[in-house]
Amino acid sequence: MTLDGLKEDAVREFKDWLIENPDNDEPHDVIFEIADSNVPIYTADILELGGNHWELMTEVPELGPAFDGAPTPLNIIAANIFEAIEQACWECWREYEDADEDERTDLLREWRE
Repeated sequence: MTLDGLKEDAVREFKDWLIENPDNDEPHDVIFEIADSNVPIYTADILELGGNHWELMTEVPELGPAFDGAPTPLNIIAANIFEAIEQACWECWREYEDADEDERTDLLREWRE
């Protein structure tokens, strides 16, 4: 498991959602749900990601610690994983949102393939 892999899986899931909902202009809830569901739940996986990506252990998460909100290393790493996944989905959304109608059609066609 890698952070890049988690982000790619989440972005793929978000693109699938956009394919099914091309006219939806309010992705906040979907992005939150996708990011949340792609954060690992097993302690070993979270710690492995933290060990491989020091920034997950050293950055202060904007949303605060995950899970029960206690500022433990595990909760901080998990929150930073969530924020990295969420950011990747938002970057995908901005690419789609900034595109004109023809470019959106091309993006959706490309993502279907």
